[in-house]
Formats: sequence, C-alpha cells, structure tokens
Amino acid sequence: MRREVAERGAERATGTDEKRWQASLGPHLERAFATGRFPALATVVRDADHLDADHTFRIGLDFRLDGIEARLAG
Repeated sequence: MRREVAERGAERATGTDEKRWQASLGPHLERAFATGRFPALATVVRDADHLDADHTFRIGLDFRLDGIEARLAG
C-alpha cells in the first residue's frame, strides 16, 4: 500500500507515470550496466519479476497468514 501511495504521489508531482519514468531512466541504466560495475542490479532490472502492487500485497498477505497459521499450529 505504501509503495502504491508513493507512486501515485510521484505521478501527480512530476506528471510522469511509472512507464515513462522507467523509459527515461533506461539509457542511464544501460550505460551504468555497460561498465560491469553493477552486475546484480543489472540482473534484477533485466530478469526479475516486476510485480504490480496488488500481486505484491497478496503475496505478503499469504506469507503473514501462513506465519500466523504455523504459530497457532505449533
């Protein structure tokens, strides 16, 4: 929820949505990645799953509920 609120605030403040913001950073990131100094970041940006806020929330909720269930069962 916090991430989504921050993203909406940034969109209102800058007039740029997430996709445009990412596209504007693309050339800078590619130059940084070409140096070879940031291999882990390059992997995350290029290969990681980039989940939307709803999916992230559901995953977090599932983790919490699983933890509560395990605690009650133990």
